[in-house]
Amino acid sequence: MTPPLPLPGDTIATATADPVDVRRYLALVAAATERLMTADDPAAMIDSLFALIRDELQLDVFFHFRRDGDATRLEAWGGLTRAERHAAAMLDVESSACGQVMRERRTLHLTDVQGNAETRTSYVRSLGVEVYLCMPLLHGDEVLGTLGFGRRTARPFDEEERRLLLLLCHYAALAQHRLRIEEALRHGIDTQARLLAELNHRVRNALQVAIGLVSHEVRSAVEPTARTALSRAAERLQVLASAHRPLYATADPGLVDLPALFGDVITQLRGDVPAGTIHAPLPLAVPIERAVAAALLLDALLEGGVALPRITLQAVDRDGNEKLIISFLGSGWGRVAAVAEQNRLVVRLCHQLRATLTNEDDECLILVMPHDGDEYGHGCAH
Repeated sequence: MTPPLPLPGDTIATATADPVDVRRYLALVAAATERLMTADDPAAMIDSLFALIRDELQLDVFFHFRRDGDATRLEAWGGLTRAERHAAAMLDVESSACGQVMRERRTLHLTDVQGNAETRTSYVRSLGVEVYLCMPLLHGDEVLGTLGFGRRTARPFDEEERRLLLLLCHYAALAQHRLRIEEALRHGIDTQARLLAELNHRVRNALQVAIGLVSHEVRSAVEPTARTALSRAAERLQVLASAHRPLYATADPGLVDLPALFGDVITQLRGDVPAGTIHAPLPLAVPIERAVAAALLLDALLEGGVALPRITLQAVDRDGNEKLIISFLGSGWGRVAAVAEQNRLVVRLCHQLRATLTNEDDECLILVMPHDGDEYGHGCAH
């Protein structure tokens, strides 16, 4: 067993590291960080991380044990048969290497596992693992669980590999803590809902004050360019305020009726919304932060002066993943996709929504983004 590794904070690169390896590892860190920070499911998050690094680090198996209070359970795994998964789920974690890692809050790097009859490694030894690296997931003083990686070849993890995995474990712990907080908020008590409603009220009032101040500056501005820029700023503030209006309230105060919000945005920019402009076969509600980003995106797309489109919003299930598909049908809207790629605001909003913009023809623009209809209480088409 090697000495304990330092806690996260050190850089990956060292003076003797191969620059090619460093660049490759940094690319892995960047890709892994994006996946971890945007994940919405703890087990899928760890599965995605393992898939990303498995071939690069020649990993054969991995385990993620999650600590919930006094209980520890197998949350995610890779490279195991059904019988091996069952054995891992029934494992006495406290007497295993993973239990030691959680108690001592330090990394274990075990080599020659097959030649050692220690009880703590009996399970990984049964898998044919020769080298085993187990790391704690820590957030402050709290132990969230462990991540363990195994190789069936007798090649220990070198220093750079250990540093890379340590850094990824650090980010995984941050992401898992974020997901726990989000879960607590989603399943919070009524007091939390009331606080959220009060927060929306205060945000809406603050934005209205900001709109009034900017509108005053518009009237005072002499330079046409400044007046135009201030007018657009006031419009976008109005879009932000719209998402917090009670008009779109759902059973959950944290959700917004997206078709209704889209209608209000169009009314602000183009006047009354003609009948049939917005069509949604089923009710569609999304969290306020996503509604704000979607409304700002619609505002940016309408800024080009193209004809008012017919907008269809539909949640669908594609290969087990729920997607929200928004179609914009109208003269010239297919060409908006090429223009939008040059608009920094559109690009940033699409990134925030994890959305893609494509065109089917000159009269059809398609926006696709993730959506969890079951979580938000609305079904999906298949």
